[in-house]
This record gives sequence, C-alpha cells and structure tokens, in this order.
Amino acid sequence: MAARKKDSDDELYDEKYDDMTEEQFLEVLEEEQQPLPPRARKKKRRKRRGVTIMASLLAIMLVFQAGAYLFDTFRMDAIDFLKTSYTLSQDEQVQSWKEAVVTVQGEGRFGCTKGTGFFIEESGLLLTNHHVIEDLRVIGIHTEEGEILEGEVVKSDEEKDLALVQTNPSENVAALPLQTENAHTGEHIYVIGNPLSFTKIANEGRVLDEAITNTSALGISAPIYRGNSGSPVIGEDGRVAGVVYAKKTIQHPEQESVGLAVPIDDVHQFLKP
Repeated sequence: MAARKKDSDDELYDEKYDDMTEEQFLEVLEEEQQPLPPRARKKKRRKRRGVTIMASLLAIMLVFQAGAYLFDTFRMDAIDFLKTSYTLSQDEQVQSWKEAVVTVQGEGRFGCTKGTGFFIEESGLLLTNHHVIEDLRVIGIHTEEGEILEGEVVKSDEEKDLALVQTNPSENVAALPLQTENAHTGEHIYVIGNPLSFTKIANEGRVLDEAITNTSALGISAPIYRGNSGSPVIGEDGRVAGVVYAKKTIQHPEQESVGLAVPIDDVHQFLKP
C-alpha cells in the first residue's frame, strides 16, 4: 500500500524540476518575468503556466501529506481509546457511572468551548473545572437523558481549578459519591469524559507516584485529551478520587504523558461552606 501511494505522489512531479534548489527555482521564476519577443511570448506563457501549476501541486501535496500524517496519528489514538471505551462500557457499573457525567458547553471570549462535568447531587448540582466555565455567557449542560439545561455558577476557585454549577433537571439525576481521602499510588481508576469530538468515553489507568509526575496533583496513567477537563476520576468503589484538569508531558521510559487531576482532599476543601 505504501509503495502504491509513493508511485501516485511521483506522478505529480516533473523531472525537469526534481533536483532544483529553492534559489534555482526562484531564478527560473525571475527569468519568466523578463520581457519576451512577440513570437516567444506565447510559448513562454505556456512554460510559466506549467511552473505555476507545478508549484501549486507541490504545495498541495506537502499540505496533504502533513495532514494525512496528523490524521493517521489521531486516528490510531482515537481507535485505541474508542475500543477501550466500548469494552469498558459493557460493564453495568461503568454504564451507571456514565449517567452522572455531562457535557458542559458555552460561548466565551474565544468562541465555543466544550468540557466535562458530573453530578454530585441528585438535585442537579455538578462539579467541573473553573477553566471550563470561565467567562461563558451561558452555560449549557447536556445530560445522559438528552436534556439541555442551563447552569448557574454557585462557586468557583481559579487556583484549585474547580467550579460548582447548579442546574434544574426535570427529575432527579444520577450522581457520583466522593471518596473521603486521597487515592494511593497504584490504585486502579477509571476516567469518563468527552475527549476531542466524542462524548461519554470511558478509559482506565492507575494512580501514579508523585516521583513520576513531579507534582502534588493526582497523576493518572489514563489517556487524557482536550475535552476531558472536568472528568471524574473514579475508583474501583465507584467513588470520585479527583477531577481531571490537564495533562503533562514527562520524560519516562514507560509513559510519555500523564493526566493530572485535582485530588479529592482539595475537592472537599473547595466544597466547604
């Protein structure tokens, strides 16, 4: 398959320009701009048109190849976490956790934004990140039941990157309980959120040692993408151990990047009246 693609790409090249440097190519263009005798003008116009078309084709091909590479990389990552999510979602417990997870959307200073949140009370009180709802004119909450609710910020803390949002659902909603103490290194965890253009994606990983993350935040090995902000980190007992807010690139032989979450102790401090 790779060889066929290369052959197809080669057909876009003209051997006459194959070994030209950038300077030589510019010289050709300058020569094309010199006044020509009437008889030669028509012929030269054809050459100029050929050079212009060739340059355009080369530019398009380079953009296409770069885009294809990025698409392939994204596609492989997406396929991996979609497969994992599908497998995990066969578990009834994971399905019940998904019911408490919502999509948080709105329009702010930099256009439309999307993140994740989750209900912590059946009355419709939910938790997300401060940066997810910051400066939003209207906060839209999309629930598991298909309802679109308007959210009102009850409390927000930029330093902890947490926000408490109240909604008014038509009936009680599923909610996730919170752990009472911070998770321990090595514990198995799940993350449910809305990465990239997807919704309600479940993934799994483990709590990482602070020596790996070099931060006091809760480090997790589960893959984290844009849109995961505000996702709950759920322990085996079904209780929330933290709230995802970012990911970090690290130098480690077994882990290129890690997810970062607000630890549950900080969440409890934030929720205090």
